[in-house]
Amino acid sequence: MEMNQFLEEMDQRFDVLWSHQQRKKLWQIEVHPKQLKPMLTYLRTSTGFVQLNHLSAVDWLEENLFQLTYLMTDPHAHISVMVIIKIDRENPVAESVHEIWPVAITYEQEINEGFGIKFPGSPRQGIPFALDDGWDELPPMRRDFDTLEYVEREMGFKSGRKHTDPKTRVAKAAKQKGYLHD
Repeated sequence: MEMNQFLEEMDQRFDVLWSHQQRKKLWQIEVHPKQLKPMLTYLRTSTGFVQLNHLSAVDWLEENLFQLTYLMTDPHAHISVMVIIKIDRENPVAESVHEIWPVAITYEQEINEGFGIKFPGSPRQGIPFALDDGWDELPPMRRDFDTLEYVEREMGFKSGRKHTDPKTRVAKAAKQKGYLHD
C-alpha cells in the first residue's frame, strides 16, 4: 500500500484533522474523537492493520488536553499507523476499543488509573492496575500531580540515611567530574 494513497483514502472516509509520514513505514493520522472507533474498525476489518501494538496517553497540560495514540501494524506489509485523538482534560472520556481489540482492556485500565481518563464500557475501569487499593490522590501520571510533595508527605526522609545528589553519584560512578547533563 502506498502512503499517499492510504492517507487520501482515510481523508475521504473520515474527518482527518492532519496526517503525515513520520518515517518510511510509520504514518500518523489525527481524527476527531467521534471518528476513532469507526476508523479503527475500518482499519481492522478492511485493511491489513490487524494488530494493536500499543495505546498511550500524553498530558498536554498547557493545552488542557490529553492525547491518546493507538499504534496499529500491518504485519504482512511491515507498516504501522498511529491514530491520534485529543480529548478534554477537564472531562477526560474516550470510547473504549476493547470490542475491536480485546488487548485494549489492559491499556485502558492502565490509562484510566494513571491519568484518570475514562473508557465507558471497558471491563476493568476502576480496578487497580498498579496503585494500591484505595488510592484517592490525583492520578499520578498527570503533569499536575506533585510527586515531590506526595513523597515528602507519605514517605518522608528516613533518619540515618545520608542524602546523595544523583548527578554527583552518577558522575563519580562514571569516573567523571560532574559533566553529566551540564
